[in-house]
Amino acid sequence: MKRIILLSLIALLVLPVLVQARVTYLSEEEYKDLKKKERLVYWENLENDLAELQQRKADAIANQEKYSATIEELNAKMVPVKTEYDKVHAEILAFLGITEADFASIMEKIKYFNGEITNWDELTDKELWNTKKAVRALVVEYNDYRGTKYGKVPDFRKDFSDLDNRIINLENNLEAAKPKYYEDEYTIVKGDWLSKIAQYSFIYGDMSKWPVIYRANRDQIKDPNLIYPDQVIKIPRGLPYEWKVYKGECLWRIAGYQEVYGNAAKWPLIFRANKDQIKDPDLIYPNQIFEIPRD
Repeated sequence: MKRIILLSLIALLVLPVLVQARVTYLSEEEYKDLKKKERLVYWENLENDLAELQQRKADAIANQEKYSATIEELNAKMVPVKTEYDKVHAEILAFLGITEADFASIMEKIKYFNGEITNWDELTDKELWNTKKAVRALVVEYNDYRGTKYGKVPDFRKDFSDLDNRIINLENNLEAAKPKYYEDEYTIVKGDWLSKIAQYSFIYGDMSKWPVIYRANRDQIKDPNLIYPDQVIKIPRGLPYEWKVYKGECLWRIAGYQEVYGNAAKWPLIFRANKDQIKDPDLIYPNQIFEIPRD
């Protein structure tokens, strides 16, 4: 008796679900196994499913007719707009002096810039920074090209807009890859001297920092008063993390350099960080390379 009641409850719970749910189609063998009432429910579900699909089809046909009419209406409206667009477009190209033959070269240039940027996007920060000259040269090249008549052709507005964003991202990535200490280069021109170079706004903007430049270039500048046009010298940026000893230097002198600590009294910091190669703080030798501790 309990079993019959339990089965009845299950049937009451399951049958409404069958009615509301999408039909699960049965095989011939599965259908034959159904009881009479179950076959009726299955048939009703099939009828409901068919009616729903027929209604959806009717709605789709009605929408198709509506959209087709709308499309035809829009096509008619587009004709004069397209005619005017083509006219203005031709006038713009004529004003810029652009011919259809120029389109291929513009597309090649866009492809070139995108390819270069993609190559740099795949580099590590260190690798990217090592190619900074080429990156900066490409940015200049792109900005120059962007300012020409070819960068104003309306057909390539989206391409150049995307490239503008990629160039900005590339510059940001290069800035983020910049190490705490690095060296730029400067080519000496006639009339330069070290204090004058140090005073340039794009160098240090401070003539008193000329010794920083001199010490970074002692391998090629023997006398700070004697420099020559076309010499390519290093311009230190940031604070160095190591120091190569030159003849006549001692720990307190190194610590006193502007680019090291600017305070000779801090020489013990260098001594303690390099005890493996400094046995006596009063005895250091040319070409030794010391770690310069930083906070």
